[in-house]
Amino acid sequence: MMAQSNLLDVSNEVPEHPVISPASGSIFERRLIEKYISENGVDPINGKELTIEQLIDIKATPIVKPKPPSATSIPAILKFMQDEWDAVILHSFTLRQQL
Repeated sequence: MMAQSNLLDVSNEVPEHPVISPASGSIFERRLIEKYISENGVDPINGKELTIEQLIDIKATPIVKPKPPSATSIPAILKFMQDEWDAVILHSFTLRQQL
């Protein structure tokens, strides 16, 4: 059970290349589950036998991660917020023109 908690702790983010295990129905990051299966040969959730070939790819649009604002200075945060505001207003203006 120790390996199960390690795999889940490491993959506690949105997977870049998600796959589904048919043994448990759980979603994993491909590179992490492949490493686990090659070492153990089982599904980390329920311990049932599993091979890399059995994994099912999930076709999803890539997730765009938001840009983290620089917390080093208030002017940097203000500039970031101004840039975002400008983009929203420009988008709104473009939509109004199209209407």
